Amino acid sequence: MIPTPGERRARYDDFVASVHDLCTNPGIRAALAKGRGRPVEQCGFMDRYLTRSTAGRPGRRAHYTIAGLIALAGPAAHTPGVRAQPTSANPPRNTASHALPVMPDSPAITPVALAADEAVDWARRRNLGATFAAAVTTRGYNEERTGEQLHVLTRLGDDQVHRRLPSHLTRLLGDGLTPDWAVLLSDLIQRPYQRDAVSLRWRDSFYLALHTPDRR
Repeated sequence: MIPTPGERRARYDDFVASVHDLCTNPGIRAALAKGRGRPVEQCGFMDRYLTRSTAGRPGRRAHYTIAGLIALAGPAAHTPGVRAQPTSANPPRNTASHALPVMPDSPAITPVALAADEAVDWARRRNLGATFAAAVTTRGYNEERTGEQLHVLTRLGDDQVHRRLPSHLTRLLGDGLTPDWAVLLSDLIQRPYQRDAVSLRWRDSFYLALHTPDRR
């Protein structure tokens, strides 16, 4: 059965959370970090940790790249893209065993409406372009130079994007800017098939974040 967009996004979040857990072990973190930017075929030392969650799935190299980048960043209690575990104060929004409450005199929340709401939430999460924009607005990066770096990334072939991302993210992470790993994973998976759409999304997010009314 083909997973829905919501199911795919949940898998990306779960993968990110699992890699953060792996990186709490210094030895595993070091192994994952060695593979950043490399093709999967050159990363046999990562297979024992990632095979069960990536074998047979689309975008296996994207998963390995994200794992390597998370290892570069190091373990954290929470970073963008890692979902909080459900608690009594934060119950799951929709599972087979949890019915959605319906308030009196309110329309029922349909699966279509819930999916649309989740899609909006996902679209609001920070993609790579928005992360570059945050570097300009909060860390004093040069806007023109940062924009050009983003444009170069959008024009690169897929292999080169995977190889070049670590150098860019090393600087961002060093300045306290952590990407939303699940969103970046999704974009890297889509990029071989929808490069123009992914590139436009990154550029739009960059310039829209920079040119809000309070920055004009």
